[in-house]
Amino acid sequence: MQPAAGPFTLTSGLFGLPSAAASVDWMVVNNSGSPQSFTVTVYRHGIGIPRAAVAPGPLTLTLASTEVTHNANSVGAGQPFAVGFYYEVVLETHDLDVLPSVHVWPSHFNDPIPGTLIPPGSFVRLH
Repeated sequence: MQPAAGPFTLTSGLFGLPSAAASVDWMVVNNSGSPQSFTVTVYRHGIGIPRAAVAPGPLTLTLASTEVTHNANSVGAGQPFAVGFYYEVVLETHDLDVLPSVHVWPSHFNDPIPGTLIPPGSFVRLH
């Protein structure tokens, strides 16, 4: 049986940031057997405010098989992320073996705050 062909859109769903947040990091691994291109967009949501893409905006990347990438951005005044808003990570891909995750750091290093990981299996397929 052949896997379904994309495009597929996957969402993390809404998440908030703990008060100790200093960075939000999304990461993607290409577990397919071939290079894959995909687009990741992080959105900020506010009550009564239309969603808006967070800087640097949509990123389209290509990963070789088994390759990993990530993008971490700061939390705080004048930064892409701020405590008090909801956020959503959206992945657009043609292969469901391209797996996204997101977590939050208390610093600017890969030191996740416990309980903040949104693993690949928690992302929901929209279409």
